[in-house]
Amino acid sequence: MRAALIFLIALAAQGQTTTPAFEVATVKPSPALMKYSGFQFPGGGRFEASQETVKAMVAFAYEVRDFYVSGGPGWAGTDRFEIVAKADASATPVQMRAMLRTLLAERFKLAVRRESKEVSLYQLVVAKDGVKSSGLQESSVKIGGIRFLGRGQIEGTGIAMSGLANYLQTLLGQVVVDKTGLTANFDFKLAWTPDESQAGKPGAQAGLANAADPGGPSIFTALQEQLGLKLDATKGPVETIVIEHVEKPSDN
Repeated sequence: MRAALIFLIALAAQGQTTTPAFEVATVKPSPALMKYSGFQFPGGGRFEASQETVKAMVAFAYEVRDFYVSGGPGWAGTDRFEIVAKADASATPVQMRAMLRTLLAERFKLAVRRESKEVSLYQLVVAKDGVKSSGLQESSVKIGGIRFLGRGQIEGTGIAMSGLANYLQTLLGQVVVDKTGLTANFDFKLAWTPDESQAGKPGAQAGLANAADPGGPSIFTALQEQLGLKLDATKGPVETIVIEHVEKPSDN
């Protein structure tokens, strides 16, 4: 009987899962004069968040766009915090996002629920006349990036269409889904005149030296005329995160 009981306890222990957590973490309000904001994985198992709101941290931790995080008190979208955390040196960014979810639950008493909503979105498709080979050129670069040349001016090197869709999603504040069917990576330049809704967005900042042509095309027209791509407005389901409970963290 005793041996059987020990065996059952051992089986129960094997079935338990350990909640992923940082080895050590500090959380504190951001200094008012800090200019940099964002999330970083500097290496060696380190994770840092600077000048970020709770809603931004929830979006990052749960891998949704920040405009699909709702609920919670007003301060969750205005008050900014700093996080410096350390995990095992072998921890991956995916694992550290899970650790961030644990940290938010422990320090901010965060409780959320996932909710699917039907929302307006854009599909990135090839325009009727096809891709503009003069503007969208297949690239030999496997992993590239987008560089900001000026206000309403970007240059992409080795960019997959999913990467361009992600950029447009941030710029427009709506989900953009890649439906081009293009599987290669591409090099391109794109110039447009940002409207007021794009102020402060990547590639649309008023502070960049090169000014956009005030009479230039919108981002929608520029995509079609310069790259042969089109944004079709439609509706579809997306996963959102609803904050059900959150508290300000105590001082570390």
